[in-house]
Amino acid sequence: MIKMNKLLLFILASFIFVAACEAEETKRTPLILISIDGVKPSYFEHTDTPTLDSLAARGVLAEAMIPVFPTSTFPNHYSLVTGLYTENTGVISNTMFDEEIGRYFRLSDRSAVSDGRWYGGEPIWVTAEKQDVRTATMFWPGSEAEIGGIRPTRHYTYDGSLPYEARVDSVITWLQLEDDTRPDFITLYFSRVDSRGHSHGAYSDEALEALTYVDGVIGRLVSRLQEEGYWDDVNILFTSDHGMADLSDDRLVFLDEIIDLDDVNVINWSPVVMMQPLDGKKMEVYEALKAAESNYTVYLKEDLPERWRFGNHHRVPDIVAVADLGWTITSTSFYERRGILAATHGFDNAYPEMHTYFMAVGKDINRGEVIAPFESIHIYELMSYMMGLEPAENDGSLNVLQPILSNQ
Repeated sequence: MIKMNKLLLFILASFIFVAACEAEETKRTPLILISIDGVKPSYFEHTDTPTLDSLAARGVLAEAMIPVFPTSTFPNHYSLVTGLYTENTGVISNTMFDEEIGRYFRLSDRSAVSDGRWYGGEPIWVTAEKQDVRTATMFWPGSEAEIGGIRPTRHYTYDGSLPYEARVDSVITWLQLEDDTRPDFITLYFSRVDSRGHSHGAYSDEALEALTYVDGVIGRLVSRLQEEGYWDDVNILFTSDHGMADLSDDRLVFLDEIIDLDDVNVINWSPVVMMQPLDGKKMEVYEALKAAESNYTVYLKEDLPERWRFGNHHRVPDIVAVADLGWTITSTSFYERRGILAATHGFDNAYPEMHTYFMAVGKDINRGEVIAPFESIHIYELMSYMMGLEPAENDGSLNVLQPILSNQ
């Protein structure tokens, strides 16, 4: 009887040991994806960012990251988490129209923003949740919608007034969870640099001070992670969506001086003007725009540059006019009522002024490296690999960013 009890105890101990080993093998290092909206690499030459500078010295910094076209907020954030170009996500602008859905998509329309029909592809939080990895999003374009029938385990309706410190503290609270809802993938989003750039100018004191402020918030995150004992077991990717370029009242194109606006439905305005002509008006409108072409380039949908990977989607209208860098395409009435922004983005992604920021630091990241510019679509494959996930179909390649990992 004593021998039998010993045998049972041995078998039980063996099961516990195997289970512990399997748990250790499947344990994931938490991955935090952070976006500082509207940041371009040159900003760091003009203001103090001690936290991000220190982290870059301990991690991997890209000379620049190349956004998708158009260089706007929703298209780029969503392409970043799906690894798809805009023609494959369908998120072609911050403002869109879809005949099949029968409505407009606008950032101010919360019902549209949370409607999963607008979002093609599979964002990383859906990839993770489908493979039993829990996720939490503290704001990210697309995260409020049910995509493929799935939402992040924790997600929030966007609230720009929520203090940045509270956003950071939420991340710590999630990491402290001890149940099966504890996320292994987390997003954070900060918009202040972008909004100050729009209202005051790309290199304005206000925009640069906003970056310094966000740097301090990142410092709070690092301190909290260290205090709670998570710092040595976490990976963080710092990203952005686009750069910023100054505008001027001396660089204006008035669309109503070139065509009759009653002949088109202007779906999206400058710098990428998307127009759907009325029946029978397509070539008349296009030829008028082509004849007056100066400080912008006009395209028929079928002639859009292939390098943009933008035109092959049904939401792209028949005519697209793209302003040259720093120029604004507007109408006389709108300009008289509203004027123009101090700076904006959305221009051709070949312009260095539209290029953006990437930095990685953490347990599995190489130390003290600077890498060449790369396209943002490759980040999805990197994140999938870091979390041990099978990626969905995408346009990126793991080969581009896998070398930044220390275990390679």
